[in-house]
Amino acid sequence: MAKEDAPSISGTVIRDGQPAGSVYVRLVGPSGEFVAEEYTQDDGVFSFHVAAGTWMIEARAAGAETAKQAVEVSSGEKTITVELQPA
Repeated sequence: MAKEDAPSISGTVIRDGQPAGSVYVRLVGPSGEFVAEEYTQDDGVFSFHVAAGTWMIEARAAGAETAKQAVEVSSGEKTITVELQPA
């Protein structure tokens, strides 16, 4: 499989319509297991390399509800937007 076809999930976390930096993002695997974590960059961007399957992205920040989004990935990059809502 060519590197550009390798499955990955990338996205942007937004809050109040703007990209949200320093948001904690978790990657949860198809069996519900914790796989990886990172904080968004200043522009709200995050990225994980994954195997094909269904993954859960969870974004957490102070003063906001935890945002969860299921993502189906087969090959290539899947790009999503995760929106934080006030707590």
